[in-house]
Amino acid sequence: MSHIETEVINTERLKFFTTFASLSDKQLDYIAVNAQIMTVDQGEIVIELGSSSSDKYLLLDGSVQLQANDASSSLIDAQTERAKTPIAQLRPSSYRVTCVSKCKFLVLHEDFLNTAIEQADIRAMVGITETILDDEHEDDRILYELILELQQGNFVLPSLPSIATKIRETIAYENSSAHDIAKIVMNDPAIATKIIKAANSALYQRKTKAEDCKTAVVGLGTKVTNQLVNSFVLRELFQAKNKLLNRYMAKLWEHSVEIAAISYVLAKVTPGFDAEQAMLAGLIHDIGKIAILNKAEAHPLIMDNEAHLHQMMEKMHNQVGSSILRSWNFSDDMINAAEEAENWVYNENEQPCLVDIINIAHLHSYIGSAKQRSVPIIDQVPAFHKLALGKLTPKLSIKVLEESHKIISETKKLLSF
Repeated sequence: MSHIETEVINTERLKFFTTFASLSDKQLDYIAVNAQIMTVDQGEIVIELGSSSSDKYLLLDGSVQLQANDASSSLIDAQTERAKTPIAQLRPSSYRVTCVSKCKFLVLHEDFLNTAIEQADIRAMVGITETILDDEHEDDRILYELILELQQGNFVLPSLPSIATKIRETIAYENSSAHDIAKIVMNDPAIATKIIKAANSALYQRKTKAEDCKTAVVGLGTKVTNQLVNSFVLRELFQAKNKLLNRYMAKLWEHSVEIAAISYVLAKVTPGFDAEQAMLAGLIHDIGKIAILNKAEAHPLIMDNEAHLHQMMEKMHNQVGSSILRSWNFSDDMINAAEEAENWVYNENEQPCLVDIINIAHLHSYIGSAKQRSVPIIDQVPAFHKLALGKLTPKLSIKVLEESHKIISETKKLLSF
């Protein structure tokens, strides 16, 4: 038997769950007051095998048993790593979930989380405008300015370097050729050198060595050349004069290259993906942080407080990043990859997409690091089961990536300069 509790959950308990990890205190307050708490007796079934319900269940107290169609089963206890993400969240459900003891769940109905965040953000913005934004609220001031500028279309977004724009425009013409692309690339000797290097790298395994830019472009093809040029020119944006900013930029670039390299490999082993596009998506998924860092440079109080700077980027980078890519006329799937990066519960499509590639790349990059303790187990996120690696066990999927170490190393080498 189950019944609904009239209870306001403590926001500190909400912070335990990965689902709420990136939310602000105001957003958590709203969820704490409005979320549904459900108590279920021992022996009761919470989720039926094959269930298509969109509700998500977060285990607050007790233990549940997950039983698959092949009779295999596992146990999940509250307050453990496996309880950080919604229980058996894939749909249709691959498990029957039964309460081993009396359990308490936080139930997220369809669209509740998005509605809660939107409502909390509206209240937060009203709160900001109604108070004097003193020095202690400098990070809120910048966030408010960003939100307002993005909504009004006044935010100054970084420009895509001209060579990338020119190549994109040239490819758009039906009669354009590899020779036309090569002429544009040759106007930038540094990029031309990298294109030749790429064409001769182990990634593309060409039998004939490319000695000049035109041969390299012909060998790679215009589409791959376009993706690679975009990847190479992005490095220019990850630079700043301020020492603290430059340190952040360097860390961001290193992280982006790591995600790009793993994304390349994941796309290679998953049918239907463009590996170079996945690599580019990995490089640009954090582009919003670059714009926020540049914005923060004008606010000394934020620049002198690394914790505030980090908090501000985490709050806004997805929204800012998607706005930048939209202004650069990137495809919807690339924009979505930036907007939903590290949204572990993302499951909008039955077929795998770039968001899945980027998120699984993140989880693989965190293996063995301190960050691994704060993210879901890799086979507990929807994306894992949609990619080719999801056909394997988590251990075997890691083995595949380990065996692909040479490709990852070559990709990093290609992007590092």
